Amino acid sequence: MMEKDVGIMNGIAVIGTSMIDLVVVGRQTFEMEHCNKAQIVRSFGGSMHNVAYNCGCLGLETHFVSKFGRDDAGLAIVNELQKKTCFVYGPVVNQSTPVFISASDPEKGLYFSSIQPEFLFHGEGEDLPYCVLGECDWGITDQTDLTFLTTLLAKTPQTRWIFSGQIPPEATLDKWEGIVLNRDEMTAYAGSVPMAQAAKALLKKGVSWIIITLDKDGALLVTLDGIRPYPAEKDGAYPLGCGDAFLSGLLLGLTQKKPIEHCLHPALAAAAIVLQEPAALSEKLCQLKPRTASQPQ
Repeated sequence: MMEKDVGIMNGIAVIGTSMIDLVVVGRQTFEMEHCNKAQIVRSFGGSMHNVAYNCGCLGLETHFVSKFGRDDAGLAIVNELQKKTCFVYGPVVNQSTPVFISASDPEKGLYFSSIQPEFLFHGEGEDLPYCVLGECDWGITDQTDLTFLTTLLAKTPQTRWIFSGQIPPEATLDKWEGIVLNRDEMTAYAGSVPMAQAAKALLKKGVSWIIITLDKDGALLVTLDGIRPYPAEKDGAYPLGCGDAFLSGLLLGLTQKKPIEHCLHPALAAAAIVLQEPAALSEKLCQLKPRTASQPQ
């Protein structure tokens, strides 16, 4: 994997899975036991892989930790990320790269994943580059193992960590800067309690902010000061990968040291770009890359 001299950094740490994405979009409603006409797009995926890739598109110094399959696809994932100036770390698992399949038509969507536990991070014995991760300003993960997370947070106390996709283990709540999850994930946690009320209860346990993404309705930022809605920039036909793009845009704002209230604007702009693309990744995110002094306006 790519190596980097340890020094002063202000980059982003991303920890999670890598896989192959197969996106099947039906031209009309699927019919059982019939040959359905569809568009099929193959790319590399995994939520945290997508965040790392997108952050590379945005010009952010990104350190990605994952477990990779022992096949050509695993090597290709590493090579692709390195071309995006991502620094890649992680062991090779003696299995084929997992596959995620999304099949959708105008009425419904079906999702399949072949990820195995061997591709997730468990326990305190994982060999991570903690010296590098601990020098990153921001970090993000969707891994859920309590022992692993406790070790990670203890060894990187200066990194401000974001948890994605669900509520982190109760014992770690005071260690997270923020939590980002979608409407369904927040509803599943809240149960019969209103989402905003459940989110505010979590904030009292130490989390600084919670963001709830609402698809075409935009997003909600919940802090102890209140709830702030943000409208979506535009609608589109391809929601797969929009949440990952949102996270990348959010990190772009945070690395520019903007207050969290201002960081949802680049997040929603990134999501709007991917919403127009059939694949979960889009090179067009480069449009949001900050200009340098030497670049023309």
